[in-house]
Amino acid sequence: MLIVFSIVFVMAACKSEETIKEEKWEDNSPTFTNEYGEMFGKEGSIGIIGSKTVIENGQKWMWHFWGTEDISNKEWEVKAFKQGEEEAINPITFKDEQLIPRGDEINGHARSSVLFPSSGLWKLNVYIDGEYFDEIIVDITQE
Repeated sequence: MLIVFSIVFVMAACKSEETIKEEKWEDNSPTFTNEYGEMFGKEGSIGIIGSKTVIENGQKWMWHFWGTEDISNKEWEVKAFKQGEEEAINPITFKDEQLIPRGDEINGHARSSVLFPSSGLWKLNVYIDGEYFDEIIVDITQE
């Protein structure tokens, strides 16, 4: 039984890595404007004020999260996958540890600095309080 479970586990792990490699990737983080300014991301889910061009010392991003549940005062994190690569990185070099509500509609926002090791398409998976929240694919230019 242990051998069977081990084989199933290895096959599942390989399948998820293949899925990351084979997905059709395109930047799905258009620019939109709201009362807080111009943002990129998914309107109504994730909005980021900042530039997709990241300089060698990093770029400041202000994250905004919408949602139906109360996410304020919860911790958050981001795992980034580059197109064609299997291993995730943490692109955040500094951040507000907890999300703070902003206005009536934004359930949480936080400041951060981000740095990516290279240019290209990056999938940003956001987790709030350890739970998957949403993802966006961003075309990053690293200078």
